[in-house]
Amino acid sequence: MMQDNETHMTETPTPPDDTSTSGSQTRGRAQESSQGPYAPTPPAQDTHASTNLMAVAAFALSVLGCLLAPAALGGVVCGHIARSQIRRSGEAGDSWALAGLILGYLLIALSLAGLLMFGGMMLTMFGIMAFST
Repeated sequence: MMQDNETHMTETPTPPDDTSTSGSQTRGRAQESSQGPYAPTPPAQDTHASTNLMAVAAFALSVLGCLLAPAALGGVVCGHIARSQIRRSGEAGDSWALAGLILGYLLIALSLAGLLMFGGMMLTMFGIMAFST
């Protein structure tokens, strides 16, 4: 008796017979045979949007601002124009424009801080010279 229960428990169940299909399975197979094994695919659309050139120019001008300070101002202006164009047209390149804006504003702030420090040093130097005579 013990062996009968053990053998019965280890048997794997058999899969249901394929000959008995429900109505929904029959309709699905009918559609599959008329369309083939794969459904038709829609025509390919170009999902790669073009990059806004003003955004790339904003980044390039901001990088150039490391060597030539007024170029950073051009990077900021081009960055704002590029972001507004991107919002209207849906082009790619918002990250380029944002990077150009951040770098441009950072370089402008550093340039102004440098000018203020230089000006303060000059005023201090000339002020000392003016009172020494």
